[in-house]
Amino acid sequence: MTGFGGAIAVGLAHVVPFGRGDPNDGTDQRNESDDSEPASGITQPTPSPACLQNPSFEEYLDGWSVGTDLPTVPGESTDPVDHSVAITSERAADGDRSMALFIDGVADDGTIWVEQPVNITPVDAVTVDVYSRQKSFNRMSQVAFFAGKKPRDGLSEGDFNREKDIEDHAGWKTYSYSVSDLEGVVTLAVGMNVVWETGIRRFFDDVRLVAE
Repeated sequence: MTGFGGAIAVGLAHVVPFGRGDPNDGTDQRNESDDSEPASGITQPTPSPACLQNPSFEEYLDGWSVGTDLPTVPGESTDPVDHSVAITSERAADGDRSMALFIDGVADDGTIWVEQPVNITPVDAVTVDVYSRQKSFNRMSQVAFFAGKKPRDGLSEGDFNREKDIEDHAGWKTYSYSVSDLEGVVTLAVGMNVVWETGIRRFFDDVRLVAE
């Protein structure tokens, strides 16, 4: 994305809760005085075990919130390009369901994702399975991954790791991201970024926290 000041107008990133969301939105889960010394005699709590709610979307979007950072339709001033998040039984890498993300790539741009807060302290890596109908030498879409302290004004496309192309394979593939340098409760987000002028629909499943 060329930024909010580029030729393509970009809608503000927003997050819409679906299902039973966690009241803790992951914006700044750590104490505001993280960098200060703890008061004498006060024992810091031990982080609870890592737990990701509904990692394979078997309970639809329970535990997840949906976020988007989308351009407007070319020639329009307000309406974002068509997009959707759906839980489907069309195919799955784990269980019976997966998440299908769609963006109309008419503007060659756009990011859509799901997120939830998670304690990352005992975790070394996060993996997610992504389905591509066929392998292509054309770069059309990318995995969008984020783990860390969410900005106070929410996530946007530039916050995501978008280095891994989805069309580098056919069928399901597991993508892995190191989070060994993080600790405490952070926001974990996985999704899709489009860079091709066509409608893009990809499937995501089985988000896993890996302790090596």
